Amino acid sequence: MPSTARIPSQCATCRKPGFLEVGQEVAQGQLKWFERFSCGCGHGFETGGVGLPAPGMRKSIIAQSGKAEVWVDDPKKVPQVMALLVKGLGVPEAEALKRLAKLPAVAFEGSHVEATFISLALEKGGVVGRVVNHLPS
Repeated sequence: MPSTARIPSQCATCRKPGFLEVGQEVAQGQLKWFERFSCGCGHGFETGGVGLPAPGMRKSIIAQSGKAEVWVDDPKKVPQVMALLVKGLGVPEAEALKRLAKLPAVAFEGSHVEATFISLALEKGGVVGRVVNHLPS
């Protein structure tokens, strides 16, 4: 199930107020993001990509859909978790090391979809993690 948010926007053609819908999903084993807009005047678009969305889009998704944490417990698996965070998601190595210095630890915080994706990726590498979901504030 995707994590989504609606961001107030305005039609580029007729200037009528509307909403940009942004979201994330796991599809074909990849973390994907999308954004779309549709107006009654006929103007609209849809675009997307692979990986994490732009920071503002991600912040809106987490604010409206809630956040999730991926917890890890096994110190023997820290190298695999580090590789996923640093190489796979571009988390700075110093930040990843700080997070994993004392276990159990929150290895990752993000949207529900991101946490599910990370958990699945960890499982493929033999790391058991648990996802803790939090509802939006």
